[in-house]
Amino acid sequence: MNKTEKQNLSDALNWRYAVKKFEKREINTEELENTVKEILQQTPTSFWLQAYKFVIVKDEETRKELQKFSWDQTQVTDADMYIVFTVPTNFDVTFIEKHMKNMQNIRGLDDRVTHAITDYMANKVIETGEEIWITNYEDWLAKQAYIALWNLMTWLALLDVDTCAIEWLLPKEYDRILNLEEKQLTSKVAIAIGKRHPDDKYQNFKKVRFSPDELFLEI
Repeated sequence: MNKTEKQNLSDALNWRYAVKKFEKREINTEELENTVKEILQQTPTSFWLQAYKFVIVKDEETRKELQKFSWDQTQVTDADMYIVFTVPTNFDVTFIEKHMKNMQNIRGLDDRVTHAITDYMANKVIETGEEIWITNYEDWLAKQAYIALWNLMTWLALLDVDTCAIEWLLPKEYDRILNLEEKQLTSKVAIAIGKRHPDDKYQNFKKVRFSPDELFLEI
């Protein structure tokens, strides 16, 4: 990483904060939406599986309903984009087979290799979790959603786009409002994306972080 890239990343991380008040704007968000979709499509994911779906909520009335179950945070309704990160409730070998078929088409893998990878992931990982020490698949799927959330927030900071992660939400109510149960999905976290309001006092607060000496251990 060269000096300019390092400075840009450091500046972006210091510039960003969890926006509490967005400037509600009537704008064309097509360019922003395309950028967000590209970042999320390319985000890192365990075993390449992309075990999530992203629900872009555009309907204003739906957002108002979601706000009621998001600690009444105004970011839900005021942001230019609002995305709910969901994970499958039916994660099984069929999900893996679908992914491997896609990999086979793109990389030209033969059937023997495809079946071998599928069997390994199904038998050693999905069914028992013994190979990667997973004991709770709900937690593992949530981690996949958070990897995507982290990646999106960092990249948008580099692009000078404001965000706020919305963790204080009621998944059952989100699932009901968005009809996710019939899609075999469940909500995990959400993100509001837009432009910070000039009156948002939090943008002027100094960042509070532990020093490197307190955060890192060298063994």
